[in-house]
Amino acid sequence: MKRCVFIILVSLSVVYGWGQTVQDIIADVYEQLAEDGGVDMEQLTQELLEIHTQPININTATEDDLLQLRFLSSVQIDNILNYVQKHPMESIYELQLVPGLRDYEIRNLMYFLKVEQPNLRTPIYAKEVFHYANHELTLRMDARNIENNGQDPFYGNLRYRFNYHNQVQAGITIQRSPHDKWKEIDYGGYIQLKNITPHLKTLVLGNFEGQFGLGLVMGQSNHMGKSSYILSSANGAEGVRKYGSVSPSYDYLHGIATTLTLGMADVSLLYSIRAENSNWHHVVGMNTTIHRKNWKVGLTALEDIYSKDSAMTSFGINARYNHGRWDLFGEVAGTYNSAQHVTSKSRWGVGAIVGAKLTPIDGLGFFLLYRYYSPCFQNRYAYAFSESSKVGDENGFYIGSEIRLLPKWRFALYADGFRFADVKYGVPYPSNGFDVMAQADYEINKSMMTYLKFRARRKGINNTYSLRYQYTWNSDGWHLRTQADATFVKPDTMAFTWGASIYQDIQYSFRNVPITLLLRLQCFDIRNWDNRIYTYENDVLYANSIPATYGIGGRWFVNCRYQINQHWGLYLRVSQTIYHPNWSVDHTTKSEVHFLVRGSW
Repeated sequence: MKRCVFIILVSLSVVYGWGQTVQDIIADVYEQLAEDGGVDMEQLTQELLEIHTQPININTATEDDLLQLRFLSSVQIDNILNYVQKHPMESIYELQLVPGLRDYEIRNLMYFLKVEQPNLRTPIYAKEVFHYANHELTLRMDARNIENNGQDPFYGNLRYRFNYHNQVQAGITIQRSPHDKWKEIDYGGYIQLKNITPHLKTLVLGNFEGQFGLGLVMGQSNHMGKSSYILSSANGAEGVRKYGSVSPSYDYLHGIATTLTLGMADVSLLYSIRAENSNWHHVVGMNTTIHRKNWKVGLTALEDIYSKDSAMTSFGINARYNHGRWDLFGEVAGTYNSAQHVTSKSRWGVGAIVGAKLTPIDGLGFFLLYRYYSPCFQNRYAYAFSESSKVGDENGFYIGSEIRLLPKWRFALYADGFRFADVKYGVPYPSNGFDVMAQADYEINKSMMTYLKFRARRKGINNTYSLRYQYTWNSDGWHLRTQADATFVKPDTMAFTWGASIYQDIQYSFRNVPITLLLRLQCFDIRNWDNRIYTYENDVLYANSIPATYGIGGRWFVNCRYQINQHWGLYLRVSQTIYHPNWSVDHTTKSEVHFLVRGSW
């Protein structure tokens, strides 16, 4: 009885502060991940919106399921799983009983989790699959950089998605980028089966990606790097999974991949074949991960074959031990380049990561990590903790802390020192660098939050200092966000340069009509490219961006969402950047129109 009364009381306190939207959560994760670079944000947005549409059952959730929610730390995930193991939840508001979760984090989780009693595995029948599945069809059309009349501005994207309880999924995407010829249309698709039998964990045909260990052999952007989510760093859901986009700049795989559960071990096999520059590109890989209660060990090997005379072999071993407030992990990997033009001294490369997450008391956590990547460590599919977007030629030590000891406050701090043994872009000699960040978040009340963030960084010849302040307010259909940024850059042989930007978001969801409007007004003065400021921008469904703001002027955009009925919705975005007349020589405005229609049934 006491448990029921407590759940009712905390549910009222959580719902009282309701107002945050799933787009706001994605925006926060998006901004944090973008600091690392090299992340396919379209894929990330699709994943989180898919989970929002088909929430995870908390009573049957696994570690890999919860790792998809990038704002959760490994300690919070362990606390949730331990609580559910002892007594399955009867209400989503029981999350208030889980140690280490704040009210605003519970409000975020309610968009992605549901509570259902565990059910025994039932057979899947073809008639049920097609009758009870969710279908989604989207058509997007953009006109980009309209004033640049000498270029083709049109972008098009047609996408179909099929989902039956996250067990049977399929999709196809056809995309046409600006400046491309019509015969150069990109297309791709996938079919994914999950948990169909006790031994078949995942089977993917078509476009896919993978994550094993800490990403030294295969990472593909599934983990958190340096961000204010200190205790979520170096996390990532392991295994193979579908890739729902067709981004030409991202190294996704195309072929067949599977993960089988055999006793204590998960065994993953993959094969990819793609045509690149008139050559066939083959990738063959495997991983075996043995799971026990508190630890796991994995072996991974990957063969990346461009031609008979050019191939890259990668292999590694990773381990993790988690016991209460300790989380110890590491991975060692090697690469061998068999290309004929490579000298014998440059064929072998070595990479290693060793780290620990410590939570001595509730509300206080530490994260320590050391990584070493030799100059000859080269792996196209590695995406691990690193200062650069590509893993290689780096030696560094990172220490971070997350502090939640005060009721409404959250502090995040990290310091990272690194060294490059070889030359880097713009730096013709070996160099040292550092990256220091401090952020303070304050929950004013259930509807208002604010944070202040400072970052100092030295890389190459530039010392960069940035400051950001953000305030958000949500209530009764209104959402306001104010953000101010400033950057200061000091090259070794030059004077300080500075840049500043401020914007205001005003969003309102009408009560009597299914329309949501968002208006942003921004002004900026950034006269040096090294001072450029990246700011998150909402877009039509499944689209987001963090453009580099540079120049002198202002920017505005309007987003409109109209839900015609339960099956059809329209999305429209109109944006324009207005430059100071003395700044832009070619034209003083840059305009874009994005339109998307979505059908679901």
